[in-house]
Amino acid sequence: MTDSQIGGVQALLGEEVLPLAASTFVVTFTGVGLGRERARNVLDKEIYRRFGKPRGSDASYAYKAVILQIVLIWEQARIAARASTGGLTLLPNGARLLDAPDAVDELRALL
Repeated sequence: MTDSQIGGVQALLGEEVLPLAASTFVVTFTGVGLGRERARNVLDKEIYRRFGKPRGSDASYAYKAVILQIVLIWEQARIAARASTGGLTLLPNGARLLDAPDAVDELRALL
């Protein structure tokens, strides 16, 4: 891995996961109706926008692990769920989180 690839991975792994999960949830689901699906790659693209696109297998696996951790937090809080089609479905708690004045506090409360 190059220094810039290592820096992106280190920055991603150094982030606090709950604030990252809350902020990426808002970006991923803003404008999506309750019960509607959103493609999972919207989350991937937001992570790439913030931390750079992973290059090489080690970086790619690290990114995938963090993205999966975020999705698991969303499912644990019952704000979104993986659909059989591969997308992510907005759940009622998720609609509430989108309207919350502080998404991080709301996510913590739902967990």
